[in-house]
Amino acid sequence: MSKSNRDKKEAIFKIFSQNLEWVRENPIIRFEPDFSNGYICPLCFDVFFIKDLDSNLKNFLTLEDIPPKSLGGTPKALTCKDCNSKSGYELDVHLLNNLLDMDAHSFLPNSKSKAVFELSGNKVNGVIEVKQDGVVNLHLQTERSNPIDSKKFMTEFIPPKTILNPMFHQEKVFETGFKSPTFNLKFENNYTERRAEVALLRIAYLIGFSSLGNGFLINPGLYKVREQILKPDEKILPQVFWLKKKFPEEQEGINIITLPKELRCFLIIFSLVTKSKSRQFAIVLPGPSAPGIDVYDYIEKNLCEGDGSDSLAGFSEHINVDNFLKERALVFASNLLWQEYTDDNYKPRIKPSNY
Repeated sequence: MSKSNRDKKEAIFKIFSQNLEWVRENPIIRFEPDFSNGYICPLCFDVFFIKDLDSNLKNFLTLEDIPPKSLGGTPKALTCKDCNSKSGYELDVHLLNNLLDMDAHSFLPNSKSKAVFELSGNKVNGVIEVKQDGVVNLHLQTERSNPIDSKKFMTEFIPPKTILNPMFHQEKVFETGFKSPTFNLKFENNYTERRAEVALLRIAYLIGFSSLGNGFLINPGLYKVREQILKPDEKILPQVFWLKKKFPEEQEGINIITLPKELRCFLIIFSLVTKSKSRQFAIVLPGPSAPGIDVYDYIEKNLCEGDGSDSLAGFSEHINVDNFLKERALVFASNLLWQEYTDDNYKPRIKPSNY
């Protein structure tokens, strides 16, 4: 591990460890067994100490890029190696491949995807690549294809001139009754859609933790969120936990939806960037009081139009999180702001918007 990474890990550890000490000062908070000067991995909830920054250990603390580095993220927290590695191959790779697949399907510049090319029933594996200038290249990979199909495909794709290959004898195509072969293109899906969705949930959860600190995790609704992240193939939460609408750029970050009551939640808005496109996502996390995880049932039953979108006007508040981690007085600010903004007597400052 480079000295630069070690320094980053130590700096993050000290900030969150101090933040955790302030949480422990609250008389109603108990840790069993008790400890001090530690760091809680926000995913597995195991406790680590400064010695666990050593990368020679079996399960050490690692830098956590939020969002993943491949999608434009930077190190903002620490997770243990086991959780980081597990999430990488179980979730992040599925999200990345999903987005790259969307880029390729739209033939966006700088996109690239594995595909299956079919010519008159003969299939060859390959790659479709769209250059920055929009030029589309098809790379046939006969070495990872059925040899018989590959031979037939190549023979028909580039037939000898003696059979009036239309590439060389365009003027005689119609005279000979030449029939153009049927060409099909099918993209290979190297991802599981549900895992890609849970990866988005994980990003939102870690944005909340990395911005609001350990006090943010004292929320019963987030226990189910964390369980869903750790068990992505089980249906612990309902199918939909996002709002599919474009939000103003100034709302990116952490928001609290205050009205309607059934939709009260933390709304985490962020953008993911591939080489071809930037896409915004708005992920719902339950608040520490009603409706809690029932907010997901409300979204699924009342707001969805088959793809997670909705058309309900409501109110929200954007949270400025600049100092939450470094000030003792703000250690439980996420819960205090939640109580303030969801109080029935609170008057929202932000005008209604379509969620």
